[in-house]
Amino acid sequence: MELVLDIEGFKISAKTWGDKTGQPLLAIHGWLDNANTFDKIAPLLSEDIYLVALDLAGHGFSDHRSVNDSYYLWDYAIDILNVVSILKWKNFSILAHSMGTGVAAIIAAAMPEFMDRLVFIDGLGAPFVINEGDVVSNFRKSTKQLKMAKKTKLFGFSSTNSSQFNTREEAIKERMKSNISSMSYDASACLIGRSLSQTSNGYRWRYDPRITLPECYKMTERQAQLFIEKISCEVLVILGKEGLFSNGMFSERLKRFKKASVHWVTGGHHLHLEETHIETSTLINQFLQTEF
Repeated sequence: MELVLDIEGFKISAKTWGDKTGQPLLAIHGWLDNANTFDKIAPLLSEDIYLVALDLAGHGFSDHRSVNDSYYLWDYAIDILNVVSILKWKNFSILAHSMGTGVAAIIAAAMPEFMDRLVFIDGLGAPFVINEGDVVSNFRKSTKQLKMAKKTKLFGFSSTNSSQFNTREEAIKERMKSNISSMSYDASACLIGRSLSQTSNGYRWRYDPRITLPECYKMTERQAQLFIEKISCEVLVILGKEGLFSNGMFSERLKRFKKASVHWVTGGHHLHLEETHIETSTLINQFLQTEF
């Protein structure tokens, strides 16, 4: 079911599964994805779960931020706290993928009184970090990149009626490309449903082009680990054997969790949209139903 939440005139779109009286579970997608990323596992979750999967600001069917607003992880976290307030949830669990785990880590660490449990899918907190000594140069570089992208109309900064693809097929094949791990045609097509808008002569990405550029300010690795250290609830971490962390990246973060169960499953970064979605949903159901 489609759901639109109004945060003082700013619209956040979502998809829901289950009965509203069920155990509240908020789903947060990854960078450049949308609520459709949970389409495969949502129907397989326990019947006593009420799942609300959001389109983060600037993604999917949700509004884009104004020119002076930003898309930092804490901006998303504030959006989610507002959403939870609208839903009138006192306690809830979070299911997060990739960048979504960075948002979830902030909420769980800073607002532990709200959290029941966390599920991380191929994500270990803030995805984009920076060396402390590069903070100044990164600000200069990112602002120059944004200015250049707008001037040259690259990265989607063209007219909203100009096309980037002639057909949906082209967009699906483009989305399949990844520097992290390959994505199947079926998985890409699933995400495209909320990522593409039609123009007069083709299609273009629906997401705000600003989110494709480096942030002016990024967390340091130490800051990312501090948020993980402050998470006090039980955490299920599901990582793909061919995913983002298969080469040992951010392995130090795994040591920072207080109460984490880690499972490595076959699959890439979007393992929950591939054949492994069945195993993934089974792990999630077992975790949410276990008494600790």
